[in-house]
Amino acid sequence: MQYTRLLGKYASELKYEDLPAEVIEQAKKITLHTIAVAIASMNVPTAQKAVEMVRRKGGTPEATVWGTDLKVPVEEAGFANGTTADTLDWEDCTWTGHASAGAIPAAFAMAEQQKASGKRYLEAVVAAYEVYQRIAMSVQPDLSNYFGKGKGWGLVCWQIFSSTVAAGKILGFDGDQIAAAITKGAYLTPLTLGDTGLTDTYHVAHGVSARCGINSALLTSIGFEPYLDGLDGNSGFWRQICDRVDWDWLDRDLGKDYLIMQTLLKHWPVNVWIEAPLDGLDNLCRKYQFRTEEIAKIRVSPQLDIYTDKGMSRPYVFMQAQYSVPHCFAAYLDNPFPSENWFTQESRQPEGRIAELSRLVEFFGPEMDRYEAFLIFMDRDFPETTVEVTLKNGATVTETLKYPKGHPKNNYTFEEEREHFMARTAPYIGAEKAKQFVDAIEHLEEYSNVSEVAKYLIRE
Repeated sequence: MQYTRLLGKYASELKYEDLPAEVIEQAKKITLHTIAVAIASMNVPTAQKAVEMVRRKGGTPEATVWGTDLKVPVEEAGFANGTTADTLDWEDCTWTGHASAGAIPAAFAMAEQQKASGKRYLEAVVAAYEVYQRIAMSVQPDLSNYFGKGKGWGLVCWQIFSSTVAAGKILGFDGDQIAAAITKGAYLTPLTLGDTGLTDTYHVAHGVSARCGINSALLTSIGFEPYLDGLDGNSGFWRQICDRVDWDWLDRDLGKDYLIMQTLLKHWPVNVWIEAPLDGLDNLCRKYQFRTEEIAKIRVSPQLDIYTDKGMSRPYVFMQAQYSVPHCFAAYLDNPFPSENWFTQESRQPEGRIAELSRLVEFFGPEMDRYEAFLIFMDRDFPETTVEVTLKNGATVTETLKYPKGHPKNNYTFEEEREHFMARTAPYIGAEKAKQFVDAIEHLEEYSNVSEVAKYLIRE
């Protein structure tokens, strides 16, 4: 089976008119969500450095760096916006990573450069998700022994196909051209190390992947000799980054089961496994209206290895704080409005208010590792979470929930995404521009030129 060509043909032939209404709305919601959290990261040094890098490079002003006054070459916009989209770990989460940090920067930048229509943009986003997710699922390693060999999970490797397909679709590629671009994407794939060093290199890798995906399409468009089978055979992409391949995934229910609908849009700027615990705490605080000073202790179940702080000690780096239930709960109790302020250097120190509040948190119930949790998520479900708050007066209140806000079974409505976008971006681009952008995305298929929409993302 020539899977690379099959996926290229599918992406090239995908048409707006054939898409279900809920799929189109999902593409719009993912667009709003991704751009919102990218702009919300503008006070974080990682985002500032990405913007400064493309500012220094200069070049032809083709596409907007969201939330700034910059227009840069299309691939540099992909890099900057891909990096900022992941900086707060607040974008989407699919079974295999953060597809939006590749698909949305690439589709939006290319649509702006090409003056593509809103319909073409939406086609590009959907095509990117459908192809990306199937490639990614086909190359999932045997988790029982893969990481013990020092291997890294390749989320920024296969992510390149979300930006590659998005860019190729905007450029109007036929099936063979998209297959050729996918193969070039395989050659340009960033490597994932087994250890990120807990640095912002991890976030930058998302930007690099977005840039390389755009370049894969540009290399194809200029006419370099095509190789159409990069995913196929015993020496294909899978062999270079994984220990096995599941060929069945590459065309599983293609055109019938829209995997973009399985995207989790994150409610909080934290690791995905902390989304449900934070929702539980937030629900209890809203329902019972107790004050932080009234809390004696908080207990969380299950005991998921990635968020219990085992093996970690303060001072935390930024990413460690995002992976810590005690820290995230303490930050919420100190200020329930989520932002980069939850993870300031001061908040990550061994002493202080956040450190003190974090000591309220304990864990109980069954132990679980992140790989078990991922298998549950891949089965279109989510680990059940219980949060229990005991007050100093002896009262105990409990919240058990299955699906965090933004999970496919507890998805955002468009109006909720509107509120999310306004809250995240108005401080940077102004409330009027934020409103105009949301209104434009709601009716994006009516626009003949996406660059007319991009102007609302410029920070004066």
